Parts: sequence; C-alpha cells; structure tokens
Amino acid sequence: MAKKSNQQPLLSPENYIRQKARNLPVYECRVNPDWKEVGSASVMIARRHANGNLTFATYLVDVLCLGVKNTYYRFNAEESEYTELLESMEELEMEVCDYVLVHNLMYAAIEFASDYGFKPAKEFTSVTQYLLEEDTDEIELMEIECGEEGRPVYVITDDCTDLEINQTLSMLERTAGKGNFDVVYESDEEEDEEEFDQEEDVEYGTYADTENDR
Repeated sequence: MAKKSNQQPLLSPENYIRQKARNLPVYECRVNPDWKEVGSASVMIARRHANGNLTFATYLVDVLCLGVKNTYYRFNAEESEYTELLESMEELEMEVCDYVLVHNLMYAAIEFASDYGFKPAKEFTSVTQYLLEEDTDEIELMEIECGEEGRPVYVITDDCTDLEINQTLSMLERTAGKGNFDVVYESDEEEDEEEFDQEEDVEYGTYADTENDR
C-alpha cells in the first residue's frame, strides 16, 4: 500500500495572495504625485517574500467617479521585473509613499464609487485587494476628497466604448440623478477638455438601462 504524503499541495498564486499576502512585509508603495489634480491615481503595492522576490500589484483608481477601474498583479517575481514595470511607467513619475496614503486613497474612491452603483474591477475583488491590509480602524484615517465638491465627474476617454459610456451615464442618472453629476470628454488628440451639457442630447444615443457589470 502506498504511503500517504504529509506534504501539503502548493497553493495557486491567487490562493496564496488571498490567504498569505498580508503576512508578507510591505516592500514599498508608489503613486503618481499629481493624482489630486488629474483625478486619477496609478497605485503600486509590493510585498517581499523570504526568498527576496516580490508579489506586487498595480491599480488604476478613478477618484472622481468610478473607483478601482482595473488592476494587474505579479506573484513571486524577481525584483528586476518590478523595476522594469516601473521604468515602463516613467512618464507618471511614480513616487514612493506611505502605505496609509494608498490605503485611504483606494478605499475612499471605492466607497465614493459604491454610492453611485459602481463596483471595483473584478480582479480587485477576487485577488488584488488582499495585497492591501484589511480596512479596519487600525489603519490611520486620512481625509481624501473624491469627485469635485462632492459631485461625481465621469471622464470619457478615447478608449471608452459606447456601451461603457451608455451604461455609466445610465447608472449616474439613476443613482445621482440628472443634473447632479458632470461629464467631461478627454481626448488624447485634444489638449482641452470639453464638458457636456446634461440637458442636451449626447451623441452616444439612448442610455442603456442596464446594471453595472464590472
């Protein structure tokens, strides 16, 4: 009869992050220094393994309306991979910052977005939130302003699809109410931002009456 092995099966990267990432020491956190001015934060959090490798994640955080729009992670990667990613984001001038700042920034944006029906990116909920500490009273509270004077501002960029635009505008009309949010079109081809009048017809057509499916 074959002997039973006492060796436990290895966890998948996703399950390791869910179950053990918070036990790893934070290596560093970074954020673009102009996030307040532009209303969008690119956040990085890295934790170090005993072998010297890093598990890290990036988060694109819309502090004006949508919260955590997308996220990306790497598990148990060599530090050189982390450095290469930083170099590829050189134009953002990512600065090292305290963990408390990125924690408050991200959770404030998530809470603000949830007030208007928007959920974080699915991969944040399933994996990368576990690179953050639990959101408890043990984390120092910082005042983070979201939106503009308390109003959500939806920024439409060139990579937004018509479906995304219609769903987002429909959600804002249901949750904030018509006239209680702002819409800005930001094009890579134009330096100036154009604000839409909510009382006028928008060229994207009828807003689809669908639930947010992020």
